[in-house]
Amino acid sequence: MRVTDITKDLDKDTTVIVNCAGRTRSIIGTRVLQRMGFTNLFGLKNGTSGWGLAGYELETGADRLDLPEPSVEGIAAAEAYTDKLADEDGVRYMDIAKLQSMLANREKEAAFFVDVRTIQEYEGGHIPGFRWFPGGQVVQRSDDVLVIKNCPVVFACNQKARSTFIASWYRQFGFEEVYAVEGGTAAWAAAGLDLETGTTEEAPYGLAQARERVRPLSPQDLQAASPQVTLFVDTSQDFARGHVPGARWAPRGWLEFHIAGLAPDKKASIAVTGNDGNNAALAGATLLDLGYGNVSVLEGGMTAWNRAGLAVETGLSGVMNPPTDMVLSGPDRNYADMMTYLRWETALGEQFAD
Repeated sequence: MRVTDITKDLDKDTTVIVNCAGRTRSIIGTRVLQRMGFTNLFGLKNGTSGWGLAGYELETGADRLDLPEPSVEGIAAAEAYTDKLADEDGVRYMDIAKLQSMLANREKEAAFFVDVRTIQEYEGGHIPGFRWFPGGQVVQRSDDVLVIKNCPVVFACNQKARSTFIASWYRQFGFEEVYAVEGGTAAWAAAGLDLETGTTEEAPYGLAQARERVRPLSPQDLQAASPQVTLFVDTSQDFARGHVPGARWAPRGWLEFHIAGLAPDKKASIAVTGNDGNNAALAGATLLDLGYGNVSVLEGGMTAWNRAGLAVETGLSGVMNPPTDMVLSGPDRNYADMMTYLRWETALGEQFAD
């Protein structure tokens, strides 16, 4: 959308370097610009990870974040480019009538509907039934977007440039039923149809039932109760940012494997905590299923605890081994992890080169 505007004052032989934290996004970006006709074009090998491994310093705190609003000429150039992609890659456009029919039938026939704009645009107004997934991540994370192989997928933006661009990548990935909404949200609104605003978050499966089963405690009640065991069940990063003093880290996904070591007595009083209380409620229900009878949950999680102004412990207190629940990216990795990741990703590309 903005490349034409950003590069309009550059000489044709100006060198353009595309960069990311590793390899994937710079490869994607370089290929996009290559298909747009840029010639003196490079992707920085291994991105900021490679830069750091070479011994160079990384800049932090940069404020060059705001991009210019696309001009009329820039939008026209983007749409002409994506029309070319649609022809070359086999992207099909879907009109509003067909989209309405498909949305109405989605309970019977599976399909994925994805809005690829920014979160601000999505919250400002989106087609009902579409979920938000930002465009750059949609290309990288097709396994998260299209969890049923070869299920129809429909992409939307405000017009068609961004949705067509994303759809072209999915066609290149080999997916068959890939569509872009002709005219996007603008066409939907022009047809007299309402757009939804804000974001709709579905409650995790089983959360309501879990909350009915567990005993909630306010921050003040938890502090007064002094349970024998206090657990924190969200990520290690969340735990390090702040937890109830004395809490032990026990991520919900591994709770069944570790709880016997943390609470060998099933009659012990256990308080389960987390960020917002959702994972804690689900973990509390799991503990009840495992035979623990005296289980309570911090209502509102650490959000409520902090709001109450109570003491907070930070760091990985009580964690004896390096956590493996989070995959760090780019410059947050240490030297060995960077090398391991880059070797893996390079080998992955070579494995599927044919």
